[in-house]
Amino acid sequence: MKEEIENLAEDVQEYLLRHAENVKMRVVEELSVIMGDMLASLVIFFMLFTAFLFILVGAVAALAQLVGFVFAIMLAGAVIMAAALAVYFLRIRIFVDTLVKHFSRLLSVRKEVRDEQE
Repeated sequence: MKEEIENLAEDVQEYLLRHAENVKMRVVEELSVIMGDMLASLVIFFMLFTAFLFILVGAVAALAQLVGFVFAIMLAGAVIMAAALAVYFLRIRIFVDTLVKHFSRLLSVRKEVRDEQE
């Protein structure tokens, strides 16, 4: 009887250790997916920002021939300021709501896939 209890205690301890390892592995998996998505989003953002700057420089060069360089630069500054204000006022909708929806969808889809595999 005492051996059975000791064996049961050892099995419970082993189960808890394996469960803790499983939780750690899931956390690492989820964080790696989230970090990968964030890195991809950051790369896309920088590419779009670079494209925006090149288009803006081209527009300033073209507009400078029509209205003068100083006015063209001021107009480009106004466009950047308007874009910055739009992002500032829409920051909750753009960043927080979108990120929360994305992460909850990502985690729920991954949980469904994991449940199907088990």
